[in-house]
Amino acid sequence: MNVKELISLIKEEVPNKAIDLMDSLELLKETIADTLTEILKKSHTAFQQRNLTKWNELNRLIDQIVPIEERIAQIIEELDLDVTVKESEMERRVLPNYSDYLVDSNVEHTLYEDYTHRRPCAFKMNDNPRIEVSTWKEMLIKTCEILMEKDEEKFLSFEHLDKMNGKKRKYFSVSSDGMREPVSIKGKMYIETLMNSNGFRNLVIKLLKEYNLKISDYKIYLRADYSELNQ
Repeated sequence: MNVKELISLIKEEVPNKAIDLMDSLELLKETIADTLTEILKKSHTAFQQRNLTKWNELNRLIDQIVPIEERIAQIIEELDLDVTVKESEMERRVLPNYSDYLVDSNVEHTLYEDYTHRRPCAFKMNDNPRIEVSTWKEMLIKTCEILMEKDEEKFLSFEHLDKMNGKKRKYFSVSSDGMREPVSIKGKMYIETLMNSNGFRNLVIKLLKEYNLKISDYKIYLRADYSELNQ
C-alpha cells in the first residue's frame, strides 16, 4: 500500500485522526522550517568566514532536509479534508465527568505540546498578565485582537499571505465568504475558527512568527485533560 492509498483509507475510516495527523505534521513542518533558517544562518556565517568546508557541509545538509519538508507539505495537502471537527462536538462525544479531570491551572504549558482532548483556562504573552479563556477558539480570538492592536497593518496583510492561509480555504479575510465559522476581529478582518485544538495552536504559532515574537514566551494554562478517556 502506497502513501496515497494509506491516506485515503485514513480519511475514509478515521477522518478525525486524519485531522490530528495533519495538525501534528503542520507543527513538524514549522519546526523543520525553523531548523532550516538556523542552518542557513550558520551557512552564511561560514561563507563570510571563508570556511568553505563547513559551508559545503551545511549546504549538503540543507539539500537533504528540503525534500523532507516538501514531502511533509505534500502529505498535509493530501490529508486536508473538507470538514473539520468542532471542539464542541468533540466535547459532546467524550462526555466526561468534568471534576474528575481537572488539572493544576497554574502550571505553564508551551505551544509545542499536543492539546488533543485538553481544555484551556488562560494564556499569557510575554510578561503580560494572563488572560482567562474557556475555549481554544477564544484563545485564538483574543490573541488576534492583541496582535491587531500591536500592528494593524501587518495583521491585515495576512489575507494575502499564502503561508497564513490553507490550501482550500482562507483563515484570514476581509470577507466572510467561503469561511465556515468566521469571527470578526475589531470589525476589520475575519478569521476562521472551525478547527480542532492543535489547529488553533498551529495558527497561533504562525501569528507569533509573523510578529517576530518568541514562541517560548507564550504560555498556556489548562483547566482539564481528558486524554485518559481516549487511550
